[in-house]
Amino acid sequence: MWMTADYVAVAAAGILLITAIAATVFFLINNMKKLRREDSIKHEADSELQRLSLSFRTATDNKVSFDGSRHSFDEPSYEANRNLLRTYSFEQLQKATQHFSSSNLISGAVHRGRLDGGDVAIRRLPRHVVSRIANQRAIDHPNLIRVYGTAEDNGSNSFLILEYASNGSVRDWIHGGLAMKNQFIASCDRFLDWNRRLKICLDVANAMRFLHDAVNLFHIGLSVGNIFLDGEFGAKIGCLGISLSVENRGEGKGCLVAAPEYERERIVSPSGDVFAFGVVVLEVVSGRAPASVGGGGSISDEIERVLASEEELRGWVDCKMGERFSIDAAVEMARLARRCVEEDAAARPGAGEIAARLLNLVEELAAEG
Repeated sequence: MWMTADYVAVAAAGILLITAIAATVFFLINNMKKLRREDSIKHEADSELQRLSLSFRTATDNKVSFDGSRHSFDEPSYEANRNLLRTYSFEQLQKATQHFSSSNLISGAVHRGRLDGGDVAIRRLPRHVVSRIANQRAIDHPNLIRVYGTAEDNGSNSFLILEYASNGSVRDWIHGGLAMKNQFIASCDRFLDWNRRLKICLDVANAMRFLHDAVNLFHIGLSVGNIFLDGEFGAKIGCLGISLSVENRGEGKGCLVAAPEYERERIVSPSGDVFAFGVVVLEVVSGRAPASVGGGGSISDEIERVLASEEELRGWVDCKMGERFSIDAAVEMARLARRCVEEDAAARPGAGEIAARLLNLVEELAAEG
């Protein structure tokens, strides 16, 4: 009887042992499967992350650009180091400008100089203005005048060393000015033809879109006086962020025409730049200064009159071009300007829409030959 009990006990112990081994094996198998699943999920996640990263790099690298022009809709290009603006001595500026000789005067407080083996524009400004600009993030775009560095004299003045635009400002070409001297523009008897004027407007629209959409900045003081032309007549906006603080808004032709909301309530917004751009378009097409663009009334009313008949339109376009312009394109430009100078800021188009419309217009004219 005791022998039977022993057998039963041994059998029970064996069963328990087998059950324990089976449970352990089952646990190990399940755990291994779980680890494999986690590894698979992690691998898939890593792969997805790599795909997203590649997609982001591709989207960033494959930037849209306007073929054959200076109109890239690039992402903002920031200098990695804010100290990239070089500090020059006042003595270096004196040597660069031949002691600020009148022969190197471009206009106002801006002189041409030679620094680091190239031409630059050197602009005298109050010290607090230069300090504010020097502390801002540097922005690089083909349709914006670059800031290379700063300098100070022994008094209250500071200087910005800027990219030099060898063909002066748009105002110089439309209205004449100091930069029309032979030492600044070799062929000053030329004028801006129709296609070149459209290209300038497109360049400016491209810069405005970049400022508004990519870096969330407003120019505030856009006018033909601070749109500059490089050696290939590519347009570049200057005076970024300092126009209202240092410009005399009543000085000479091509002065700033502010949006109604700024005049009334000092409201600053992208639509204010769009209003100023509309005035620039009118001035570039008509060859008239802002004070006479509106004919003493509202600018919108003047455009409506111009659009009333082809005869009115032909009389409005800058006479220096004679008949060498497209009537259809002139109508489109006038209509675009009309929308830009709407009294209601919300009714004005955005910079992106403006740039797209101008690009289509330029491409259509190019296709026509």
